[in-house]
Amino acid sequence: MSQSRLTELTWREVRRAGEEGIALLPIGSQEQHASHLPMGTDTLLVEEVVDRALDMLAREAGPGVVRLPALPFGHSPHHLFAAAVSLSAATLGAVLDDILDSLVTSGYRRIMVVNGHGGNDEIMRLAVKRFALRSPVTVAACSYWTLTAGEEGAGRPDVTPGMPDGSRRHSCWRPTRTWCGHPCRPALRSNRRPCSTPRPTRA
Repeated sequence: MSQSRLTELTWREVRRAGEEGIALLPIGSQEQHASHLPMGTDTLLVEEVVDRALDMLAREAGPGVVRLPALPFGHSPHHLFAAAVSLSAATLGAVLDDILDSLVTSGYRRIMVVNGHGGNDEIMRLAVKRFALRSPVTVAACSYWTLTAGEEGAGRPDVTPGMPDGSRRHSCWRPTRTWCGHPCRPALRSNRRPCSTPRPTRA
């Protein structure tokens, strides 16, 4: 299975790839991730998951894949209390509409969207449903954590040690563990550690 990056192809190569290939779009976010993970955690992780999956499939027979640049912004209004760059649900949905329509116009008939941020999930799925109703193409979407295999809970903590509410989702053990294996980690995360207790609030 061949793989290439959209930003490195000429327009003719993009058109040819669309005849038989799959367009793959990762989407993430920019938001706070506790005290120990960077703002772009969701974007960096979905890119890494997608790239590792493509590497695993490189020797398999199948259609080629054109990997688009990750959409680095998502729907994160619930994190603006700290720091985030957030798109409204309507804006994110419209951006996805335009990207999907552009891919069809560029010749693609098979498209996959892979999400890395929980706040994007429903918006992404609705955009894909709208797209499927108006375009005669094959389109699929998922959030990468829904594709994990193996026995649920095997070797995984019930809660995240050190998190005030034992978080099972945001900034929990799952993204932290995945981030620890990310190639950017040495440059972006040196000795940051999760807070063991919540910081006191001021009246």
